[in-house]
Amino acid sequence: MSNVESRIQQLVRRVRSIADAGLPEPIGAPGDDALGELEREVNRLIRASDARLQERLLFAVGPVVVFRWQNREGWPIEYVSPNVEQLTGYPLEDFASGRRPYASLIHETDLPQVFEEVTSNSKSGATWFVHQPYRILHADGRPLWIADYTVILRDDREVITHYFGYIMDITDQVEQMSRLRAQEQVIERMSSPVLQVGRGVLAVPVLGTLHGDRAARMTDDLLSAISRGGARTAILDLTGLLEIDTATIESLLRTSRAVGLLGCRCVLSGISPMVATLIVRLGLEAQSLTTVATLQDALELALRA
Repeated sequence: MSNVESRIQQLVRRVRSIADAGLPEPIGAPGDDALGELEREVNRLIRASDARLQERLLFAVGPVVVFRWQNREGWPIEYVSPNVEQLTGYPLEDFASGRRPYASLIHETDLPQVFEEVTSNSKSGATWFVHQPYRILHADGRPLWIADYTVILRDDREVITHYFGYIMDITDQVEQMSRLRAQEQVIERMSSPVLQVGRGVLAVPVLGTLHGDRAARMTDDLLSAISRGGARTAILDLTGLLEIDTATIESLLRTSRAVGLLGCRCVLSGISPMVATLIVRLGLEAQSLTTVATLQDALELALRA
């Protein structure tokens, strides 16, 4: 057998191996002739196949599932990593055969959001984008929160042909964040409790900071307590207030005016020099604000009344 014939047979064996999803060894010493050019191209194909194989092995197990979708209605799936059943509960064959398009998994409430994000990012010329977390439905009916990183593939004419998606289950993280937010709301309410401290007397110790939603909740809770119990005096004790700025003072003054509209006197206690300075700077010193130095002074004032 001539040297040329032997080299051709090596090339044939390697191409067949690649076609059968194998990974042959590269040709050791490509020649400098025309056949050598083909040998170098086959070596390049072997290296590229090796890289793709390593990528597939990387996503064959673990939490990240890889999809390749066609840019057609329903996003038909062209490839999905083997661990898709671990995530969705549906077998790989359901997706590989096209029987189950990816859009059919997305929670119907979240589908418009996902569609809008794909559409807007596709039109913007983006090469990749991150979805807002959305839900898919597991085979057993459970909703799962998904993090989705999508890569947009375009042809030479900039026409979108495919989308690559890297998705993973973040249900535990989303639920944990939800629990933390609920706990924060409870803590915020506990940090400004409405206390019955005497007959017809309510007190709200304002602790920490007072901004935005927390200020609104404190006012709502206080007004509700006044309406229920017919309180005559409401004390806002500012001794534990950590941050004082103009917005905080204005919020407290709005609360004071709302309390007055219910026929209840509002007393501010624990006024610091900084709070006094801000009130004066706002030009509110002439308004009918009842202020005392300490909570004890406020209680004594309320009980005398």
